[in-house]
Amino acid sequence: MATKTVFPPLPDDPRYMDMAYDIQGAESEEQRNFLSNLKPEEREVAVKFWEAVKEDHRFNDYLRGCLNCGVCTSSCPAAKFYDFGPREMIQYMMRDAVDKIWEFTNKKVWACVQCFTCSMRCPFNNEIAGLIMVLREYSVRFALPSAKEILAPYRRILLTVITTGNQVTPDMIQPDTFPDWGPQAVEESKNMTVYRQAVPVDLMQRTDVGWHASLQTAVEMMTIFIESGVIEYLKGVDKDLYDMIMDIYEERKQTLEDLKEKWEKGELNEDELPDSWLDM
Repeated sequence: MATKTVFPPLPDDPRYMDMAYDIQGAESEEQRNFLSNLKPEEREVAVKFWEAVKEDHRFNDYLRGCLNCGVCTSSCPAAKFYDFGPREMIQYMMRDAVDKIWEFTNKKVWACVQCFTCSMRCPFNNEIAGLIMVLREYSVRFALPSAKEILAPYRRILLTVITTGNQVTPDMIQPDTFPDWGPQAVEESKNMTVYRQAVPVDLMQRTDVGWHASLQTAVEMMTIFIESGVIEYLKGVDKDLYDMIMDIYEERKQTLEDLKEKWEKGELNEDELPDSWLDM
């Protein structure tokens, strides 16, 4: 007759059965999360980063709870192709797992395509995609290497958006930028000026801008970026781009002030006012 193995009863503590932890036992959440493989200086930044995220007014609104049902990850398009899952992030946040959040932000958070499917399907109404946006925003604020790397290819787009209000310009359509377009991109790039001049509506028939923005509009728009802190965050991830934008801003702002002063003194006729900053 086989001997029946009798196991001692498990303690009434779910932490003994949580296989997400390498070490099993009744250590507190705080103790578990402070078992770190990070270097002391990196750990210090990770803690500051996570505390800053939690202090953001959106955090408590976006994070409500987690049933660990996996609906968010099962519907996530990025999860099908990358080592990425919204549920993973939510679980780390619920556990206050500083190290895991730091690792997730540095390695995975940029895989999200911001389709918001996870947010729409979450039974707890977590704003999961919003939380990912918050992590991304603070990765820029803290000038994390991942943020610098991911934003580097978008340098020209950032410059265009901030200084002109145009997200893209016609001359950005180049074969190297759109290799999946094949021969079409080559044809478009060769004849871009001709195509642009043939547009019937008034789009200035130029290839370096998409549409008209007056000098005052351009200055006001850049002022909003500066006053809201966006430009200051950009300074940490791309100092050269920051300097370029600020130089353009100061030049346009001074030009606008000079024009206003001349206008108020009656030294400028209306027909002498520039229709656009492009006319300067």
